Amino acid sequence: MVTKRGIFSSRREEIIEDLYNQLKELEKRYRKLYEGSPEMHRTINIDGFVVDCNHSYVEKLGYESKEEIVGHSLFEHTAEESMDAMRKSVKEWQLTGEVRNKEVLLKRKDGSTFPALINASSLYDVGGHLVGSNTVITDMTEIFKAREQLQAANQELKKAQEIREDFIRIAAHELRTPIQPILLAADMAKRDPAQQAFALDIIIKEAKRLKELANDLLDTARIESGSLTYEKRKIRAGEIVAEIYDYARLSVGNGHATSPVSIVTQTNGGGAALNVDRVRIIQALSNLINNSIKFTPEGEISITTRVLPDKKFEIKITDTGPGVPPELLPKLFEKFVTKDLVKTAGKQHGSGLGLFISKSIIQAHGGVISAYNNPNPLGATFVVTLPIAEN
Repeated sequence: MVTKRGIFSSRREEIIEDLYNQLKELEKRYRKLYEGSPEMHRTINIDGFVVDCNHSYVEKLGYESKEEIVGHSLFEHTAEESMDAMRKSVKEWQLTGEVRNKEVLLKRKDGSTFPALINASSLYDVGGHLVGSNTVITDMTEIFKAREQLQAANQELKKAQEIREDFIRIAAHELRTPIQPILLAADMAKRDPAQQAFALDIIIKEAKRLKELANDLLDTARIESGSLTYEKRKIRAGEIVAEIYDYARLSVGNGHATSPVSIVTQTNGGGAALNVDRVRIIQALSNLINNSIKFTPEGEISITTRVLPDKKFEIKITDTGPGVPPELLPKLFEKFVTKDLVKTAGKQHGSGLGLFISKSIIQAHGGVISAYNNPNPLGATFVVTLPIAEN
């Protein structure tokens, strides 16, 4: 005979068993989620020792299995530079029962480190006593890389802004410089007819200077925007060398007995064909000639050429001036660098953009430009190499 008590007891056992099975299923699901999570998970006790962790935690820290981790202190997996931050996080967890978004460096088995974001929640026993913590850890390596790239980009943007502002400031100053002599000369011609010829010479000279500066600024803007165009065609190297030689002789006034600077040339390989924009290449080489003339009050400027074994045509322009200060050589082809050199030499003319423009033109032709100081005698040498065109 089955009593009511027996029925109730049997029903209670069924309920308990059902609840037990549900708990087992929930535990199974939790374990699956815990182990399969792409995030790192670890469980620690109240003393900070690891009692469990998932596969991601093992893998990210460079271990073979969790047996190498369980039973060890969480500080064994903390980078030295983050020890203080981790100790503070543990104290915060013990006091408040949680840790939110703490950035620390974790240490792998091989000693390497990586940035991580820690979030921890507490585990309590049935009496409400804190017994441990479940911690979710996010690998921040890629985020930190992106952050560093963003910071670097911001620095580059800031630098570019500073360069732009410097360029505008210097350009505005240089554009104003020739205007004052023009105004003074015009006023002189108006007030004193006897001085008109002298005043006109000043106006013409400064107007040419203003035109050259405007052209240099326009070319620089085109170079930096990538809109400077080239019309290339094949031309004999000797024709280009002859043209810059004539330009150099005219610029120093050769042919006059009083000229303190002589221009000499030694051309080899003049028959080599170059695929170039003739106007732009002459502009680039003329800028180099002008630079040598500015810093060679007397002496010699030589132009030598040769064909190199790697199918390159080399042009060297050498002067007997004082040379380039060693600290300026690495940045000689940047904008406005030669401006200070011109002032130091007691000169007033020049935009400080010529060498920058020359380098850009040479590089656009697949060439290379460089400069060095001569060991003996004094002076500087500019070297340009251009590819020889295929027949």
